[in-house]
Amino acid sequence: MDRNELMLAIAGALFGALLLGWILHWMFARINRAEGPRSFRRAADMASRLHAAEIARGRAETRLAEVEGDLRQRLADTERELETALRSLDRERARAEEIRAAYRAASGDGPPAA
Repeated sequence: MDRNELMLAIAGALFGALLLGWILHWMFARINRAEGPRSFRRAADMASRLHAAEIARGRAETRLAEVEGDLRQRLADTERELETALRSLDRERARAEEIRAAYRAASGDGPPAA
């Protein structure tokens, strides 16, 4: 093998390595969707969307806390009203029993107890 053939073989090997490297780089870029400046814009867009989503989540948590507080207050008010109504019902029931007892005493035997 003389000098020219050796140079051609080395040049061919270097060109083949360069071509193989370029093809592998292209395949890697296609797989990872790394498209230069567009990927940076996409990352910046995703970062801004993430920031907006975090702000929205914070607002939603605040609103949820407000609604939960309001519902707890309404529940406590309703429970107080129910307790008052039950006490009133018990008083009226006792009063009705007193009236029935007075009626039975006044009429002798009276109607049968229900």
